[in-house]
Amino acid sequence: MSYIWRDKGDGQKQVNQRTAMKSSLRILNLEDNEADAELNKAMINARWPNSELVRVDTRADFIARLEEKNFDVIFSDYTMPGFDGREALSLAREKCPEIPFLFVSGTIGEDAAIEALKNGATDYVIKHRLMRLIPAVDRALREAEERAERDRAERSMRESEHKYREVFECLADAAFLADAKTGKIIDTNRCAEKMLGCGRGEILGHKVSQFLAIKDQAGADDATPFECAMVIANGSAMPVRVHTTKLTIHGHPLVLRLCRDLGGH
Repeated sequence: MSYIWRDKGDGQKQVNQRTAMKSSLRILNLEDNEADAELNKAMINARWPNSELVRVDTRADFIARLEEKNFDVIFSDYTMPGFDGREALSLAREKCPEIPFLFVSGTIGEDAAIEALKNGATDYVIKHRLMRLIPAVDRALREAEERAERDRAERSMRESEHKYREVFECLADAAFLADAKTGKIIDTNRCAEKMLGCGRGEILGHKVSQFLAIKDQAGADDATPFECAMVIANGSAMPVRVHTTKLTIHGHPLVLRLCRDLGGH
């Protein structure tokens, strides 16, 4: 069965709002002892007023609530009749791994606690030391927000890289992206492969000077376009006009050279 306690009051924020500062929480509490659950609720509301605690005491109700995926944190006792915390942790990690999971138990021992942390639990609090619950939840929420922020940043980076790749490959000019310090090419495009008459693997890792006969190396990194010969795979030379752009990506100084064929090849 499920039991829901709500503290009355205005201004309860929308559940599952993942922000660094929260005025209220929505908590799923797997607990067979109603009095213990009320203690958890009272402790949480001392720090996050107007929070909601949903108590479940069976496996079926726990799974049903997990499917909602709209909790800020999960509390679980470690030992209960017919259902234990280890299985609860496994189910929570499977269904909603982004939600912090804390054991709040009077029976979990040190070895079991260490095992639980290795298996994905965020923290554990002993029931007779319930004052630890607030700092444990505070830390768990902060870490969850940091993970979410990292995930958003990584997702954004992947999307940016995908867009960059699409644009880079569709350029009508041969493109050479090189490390500014070493001059070695770290990326190129299909047009460069076609113009040089060789594969990408034969271009990457080599210095730009192997393919572009630049006379004035000192001025080659300037933004002013210049003309030079591109040395292609069969040994012949192709006149090209080169546009140079200096970039910094992820803190690394790079040089992008776009080479346009002037000979109508």
